[in-house]
Amino acid sequence: MKLKSLFILFLLMLLNLPQTLLAKEKEAPFTINGKLVPQVVARVNGVPLASEVLQRELFGFRFQSKQMGKEIKPEEEYSVARELLKSVVARELIVQKAKSLDIAVKEDKVDLQLKNIEDQFPSHESFITALAFQHLNIASLKEKIQRTLLEDELMRREIAPKVKVSDEAIQKYYDDNKASFTKPVMFRVSHIHTTTLNPKGKPEDTASQKKAERLTKMFNEEAKEKIVSLLKKVQAGEDFASIAKQFSEDEASKEAGGLLGNLHPGSTLPEISEEMQKLNEGETSGIIKSEFGYHILKLEEIIPSKLMPFAKTKTDIMNLLLKLETQKLFTTYVEDLGNQAKIEVLL
Repeated sequence: MKLKSLFILFLLMLLNLPQTLLAKEKEAPFTINGKLVPQVVARVNGVPLASEVLQRELFGFRFQSKQMGKEIKPEEEYSVARELLKSVVARELIVQKAKSLDIAVKEDKVDLQLKNIEDQFPSHESFITALAFQHLNIASLKEKIQRTLLEDELMRREIAPKVKVSDEAIQKYYDDNKASFTKPVMFRVSHIHTTTLNPKGKPEDTASQKKAERLTKMFNEEAKEKIVSLLKKVQAGEDFASIAKQFSEDEASKEAGGLLGNLHPGSTLPEISEEMQKLNEGETSGIIKSEFGYHILKLEEIIPSKLMPFAKTKTDIMNLLLKLETQKLFTTYVEDLGNQAKIEVLL
């Protein structure tokens, strides 16, 4: 549900803000580019839309823009507010239409969504604080949830029955987007590993630092000597999996003969990625150094890139196209509601 996914994410981010900012935001008058906003920003078929609703929308837009590294400039605020007001008006049109069709949302559904949102917070107090920061309380949040559920139900009744997707459209989408349905080439790789130390911090006193450096050097030299001796065993033709089981220091893979699994070049360490792409099936590498230590690789198999059959993708494509078509028709539906309504914008 879009309210749950988007709204929870936003509220959770608010918890990271200091209490002084919460208080400041709550007490500040609602202005756009320095001008006080009227208490009623629009009327839809005579129903007034309070400025508090637009204030919440604008604050949320500012906040999310800032999280993405974009600051809304004062001279941009008015045009942004006007666009956000269009969304507020559209939601009011949806609610009015739903009510005219006697669509109602049961209180227990609203309460369940409310509980799901609150459960994301460590305490009731933190939940209320986050609500207050977005100029909400329990009652106004429940109203927001109810409006979202009304929109979902209106779309289900009025739009969903009209949405059709032909087999030809599904096939065309598949043909036009084959790259999206192609599994990339994979490399089935095993390795033998010895661990090295890479201390992150340094002791405060010089003596301790020198001792740590000496022990680290000793440990890493032993790891290098061990991997060199294991490489000789591999080059002598001894079984790679047996060597890995007996000597590898990677506890996660040694019992499986060092098998790391099917790797995509972008899914593993760059040193391993680079080397495995040079090998032929059945070949082993020399010694590779990574941040975790030393490795010897064996390329067990190259799994070619493969296009997923149309039959396996058809249902997913159909659902995607149904969703896109539903959104398209619903946008037109709401625009028609707007053309038939009496809308006064007072901003």
